[in-house]
Amino acid sequence: MVELVMAKIHVLDPLVAQRIAAGEVIERPSSVVRELIDNAIDAEATEITIQLVDGGKERLTVIDNGKGISKEDLPLVFQSHATSKVATLEDLQKLFTMGFRGEALYAIASSALVNISSGEYTYSVNNGTEGTLLPSSKIEGTKVVVEKLFETIPARRLFLKRGATEFLMCRNVMIEKAIAFENITFKLYDGQTLKVELLAKEKKERILDVLSNNKNVTRGEFVEMNKELKDFSLYALSSIGGSYRSDRSHIKVYINNRPVDEYSMVQAITYGYGETLPGGAYPYAYLFIDVDPSLVDFNIHPTKREVRLRNKAEIHHQVVVMIKEQLKKELPTATFKQQEVKQFSFETSKPTYSHTPSFTKEASISKDKVPQDDSWFEKARQLLSDKEEIYHPKETQALVYDFRYLGQIFDTFLVVEKGSSLYLIDQHAAHERLLYDQIRDEGGIQRLIVPIEFEVDRSIDDFLLENGSLYSSYGLDLKKVDDLLWALESLPSLWKSIESDVITFLQGNSSGVISELEKKLYSNIACKAAIKANDKIDYTAAHHLIEGVFNLDHPVCPHGRVFVVEITKESLYKSVGRII
Repeated sequence: MVELVMAKIHVLDPLVAQRIAAGEVIERPSSVVRELIDNAIDAEATEITIQLVDGGKERLTVIDNGKGISKEDLPLVFQSHATSKVATLEDLQKLFTMGFRGEALYAIASSALVNISSGEYTYSVNNGTEGTLLPSSKIEGTKVVVEKLFETIPARRLFLKRGATEFLMCRNVMIEKAIAFENITFKLYDGQTLKVELLAKEKKERILDVLSNNKNVTRGEFVEMNKELKDFSLYALSSIGGSYRSDRSHIKVYINNRPVDEYSMVQAITYGYGETLPGGAYPYAYLFIDVDPSLVDFNIHPTKREVRLRNKAEIHHQVVVMIKEQLKKELPTATFKQQEVKQFSFETSKPTYSHTPSFTKEASISKDKVPQDDSWFEKARQLLSDKEEIYHPKETQALVYDFRYLGQIFDTFLVVEKGSSLYLIDQHAAHERLLYDQIRDEGGIQRLIVPIEFEVDRSIDDFLLENGSLYSSYGLDLKKVDDLLWALESLPSLWKSIESDVITFLQGNSSGVISELEKKLYSNIACKAAIKANDKIDYTAAHHLIEGVFNLDHPVCPHGRVFVVEITKESLYKSVGRII
């Protein structure tokens, strides 16, 4: 039998306690980079330079041109909870600085050899052991050198990765900070080699510069969004059109310029996009939320990536509204490259070109086919007039529309003139969307003769108890049978074929949002029933379809594809060198 012996309580050695506490703030070189960049930003730097040796494990240097540190304050910066940013509890309610806890330099100095220089003095700390203040060559701003990180904590150093991997993590941290502070120039060196340089510029251009370093993105497929409200403001740069990803890795959220892990705001962005993206696709989206400091609390974790918002629900709602409103305005517009302008020679009166024009066989016109009859134009006009009767039968001429249907091309696209624009409409996707809306509105509810029972875990059980009524508007009636056991008693009649999907959804969903499940079912039904590409369509059906499309808030099919392209009169005129 093992005898249990109660351990004696004792106070930890200050150095041991210091290094344990440091582990909460400093995990690896990228943590050091994060904290030193924050200090440089708070010092109002306009240029920050980072140099790494072996990914920062061997040496890490951060230089800024900020306000610097006075001779008297240099020895204090390594003390626990030493800060110039907070003095009273009330100060926490009006924070505008990136740092405030007074832990960063203390934690770094507990785990490495640190030398900090500013003005004409330098001060060093070796793994928690303080040094002396010494004169040095004058420096503008502040220079911090961190060497041999975790050398005296072997267990922690073993968990560091290869230098190249640690460099990449430091690079990602720098870029994350640079996105929020576009007015600052950032430089990153790997040894003596400059790897990344981001010059100060506007926020949109800073984000696109960052994306262009790694991704093949089209700058024209990004749109800026803004919304000003009483206690907060929103700014977002988001992708439209064909720029999207299969994951959420480029949905970034910043609150008061801090990058945060806030799933509710990521969710708000995806809700805002709704059906404008295909299932499983996510946008590039960078959301910046500026909130009254009294309504936000970052004092949760030393890394400050967690946040509490007193007005989270309102912000969530306004993010969704902002994105939805902006996307409605964004209709794809066809653009054209300026064609070669014909240069005429006065001697020959024949056109010459700066390059040899190429024509398809069908488009070329031989000399003997050029009309010689002076009345050819009148004959051509009469021919077009006759053709007009074919496309626009007399019995339908009484109908009045605010658009003009010009015909069908490639047996797939409807060509429509409306206002000062020409529209190309994908007939299959358009019909699919109209059917989708019709099916969704006319589904009908079916009571189940034998209710379907299903088990849930505790969190879902609690959610259904409080929010089960959320599903009733969709025709899903739920009843609690026993502890963690529920029964589905009714569902829309069209959902009968996917009962198992419905149950799986109920077992794993704690948001009450079932739009994805609804979209999956209805879009499949509509897709099968809609007219297809290469189907002929008569004049009356085309008008009915076009009218339905122009009544939509946003022309997107159930799979998330925009199916209308607009060619403006202005862009068309410019493409042929004509001035309106």
